[in-house]
Amino acid sequence: MNLKRLSVVLLSLAALTLMTARADQVYRWVDAQGNVHYSQTPPPDAVTKAKLVDVKPPPPDPSAVEQQRKLVESVNAADAAQQKAADAAQQQAQEKARKQQACEAARKRLQGYMEAHRVITNGNSAKPTYYSGDDLVKFRQQAQEQVTKLCAGS
Repeated sequence: MNLKRLSVVLLSLAALTLMTARADQVYRWVDAQGNVHYSQTPPPDAVTKAKLVDVKPPPPDPSAVEQQRKLVESVNAADAAQQKAADAAQQQAQEKARKQQACEAARKRLQGYMEAHRVITNGNSAKPTYYSGDDLVKFRQQAQEQVTKLCAGS
């Protein structure tokens, strides 16, 4: 997953979790005139009967949790598609390089046949075989066909 996207998603989840999990402290006190006060800060020192009231946060909004889950799924799907496209592009580049190498090898073989007056092969036996004349023309034609086949579109 893209690191930037992952950090945004994780920060969003953390913020949502902290907002729903945080219980605020609320102080309740009655002043000298009998007025009731609520505050997140402790009451002034003059007030002696202050009571700390725990305020429970509301339960998490199911729609917000579902939206967050869908966001994570959508980011994961986009990253998976991006990775798949990158893999396909890499495979295409490798295939193109392989074809280019085969083309270059065929061109070198053809160049060798074009410059040679006779061809010597050693095959599987210890005794070399000599080719010239019509055989050399045949080798040149075969090599040209390979170049045409392998280098098409290059």
